[in-house]
Amino acid sequence: MRRRQVVDAAALVLSEVGAAAFTPAAVAKQAGLARSSMYQYYPSTDALLGAAVAEMLERSRDRMIAAVAAADTPAERVTAYVREAIDDATSGHATIPDLSGMHMPEVCREGVRALHDELLAPLREALQDAEVDNPEMASVLVRGLVNAAVSAAKHGAPREALTTATIDFVLRGVGLRA
Repeated sequence: MRRRQVVDAAALVLSEVGAAAFTPAAVAKQAGLARSSMYQYYPSTDALLGAAVAEMLERSRDRMIAAVAAADTPAERVTAYVREAIDDATSGHATIPDLSGMHMPEVCREGVRALHDELLAPLREALQDAEVDNPEMASVLVRGLVNAAVSAAKHGAPREALTTATIDFVLRGVGLRA
């Protein structure tokens, strides 16, 4: 129960302040606990940060799975994936920060890598069902396009226009739209 409270608070703090300003003190304040109690649950700031990132990725994965599952055809599932991925990354609500410079214990990094793979699974499955050549490679390339759209949105480009253009580009690129 208390560990869940700490992880939820850590994910909220991370989404609000980013990795650079992430501290056990901020998490403790958000959770309504003493700062020293954070170390009962996580031995270091890096481990707490890893738990927050994993929580955010799990939430993102669950939203992604639900969005894709609600679609019928492979093209609709790919569309749902791209739309949800862009919305998830740009919504400002519990979005996952850039992980490239974060210091986390290796066990946390392994978990994050596994969760990233799980995030791609619904897309890979839709591409397999559409009989796209090399769905593994195609899913990585689609994710790259999504990342580019997210970056453009974060720099001021209109999100809905980017989403529509990205979906059209992806569907054409994998042969699901002429």
